[in-house]
Amino acid sequence: MSDKKGIVSVAAKHIEAGIAKYKGEPDTRLNSLIKSAGFNYTSYVFTDGRILLVLPDNVGAFLYADKETVFKALDLGK
Repeated sequence: MSDKKGIVSVAAKHIEAGIAKYKGEPDTRLNSLIKSAGFNYTSYVFTDGRILLVLPDNVGAFLYADKETVFKALDLGK
C-alpha cells in the first residue's frame, strides 16, 4: 500500500474483508457522479467517513480519506 495525500492503494485480497470490517455501505449518489464523469468504480463509505473506490471485478481499490479527497482526485466538483 502507498499513501499519497489521503489516497491508499488497496490490493484485491483486502477489499471484501475491509468492506466487512469497516462496515462499508454503497453510496448511490457518489456512484452516480463517478459514472457520469466516465469512471468505472463502485464506492463504499465507511463509518469513519473514508471512501473505498473499487475497480470492476474487485481487481483493486483506492481508499480515500474522505469525500472531499475523492472529489478533488477525480475532479468531480461539488
